[in-house]
Amino acid sequence: MHEIQKEWAQWKYFVMARSQKEYLALRQLFSGNQWSEEKTKQFYQHLDKVKELPVDLKAQRNAYEHVWGYFKKIATVEERQKFFAVLDGMTETEDKARIYLKILAEKYQVTYLLESHLFD
Repeated sequence: MHEIQKEWAQWKYFVMARSQKEYLALRQLFSGNQWSEEKTKQFYQHLDKVKELPVDLKAQRNAYEHVWGYFKKIATVEERQKFFAVLDGMTETEDKARIYLKILAEKYQVTYLLESHLFD
């Protein structure tokens, strides 16, 4: 179970940025103590589905605001202003917010985020 939980942690923000519904379904799948091969199969089925989903700006914005939480106490005023400016400028085809979050993750060495699939 430990390895699959680690993998879920790496995919969490990617999933959240694509579909709130799928994110909640996967969170539910991981609740409780009983893990099985069937749950592992379901996990990968959900991931495959999420990877095929189109951009959902509302879900993306929600996920990015969650990720921003890692920086809100350490980022400069300028970094905060820039983040919210690029967040407001996001479209289905232009996503400078994700790129900027990666820059911040590298600057502040937030390992959890750097190991996640959000920036892939």
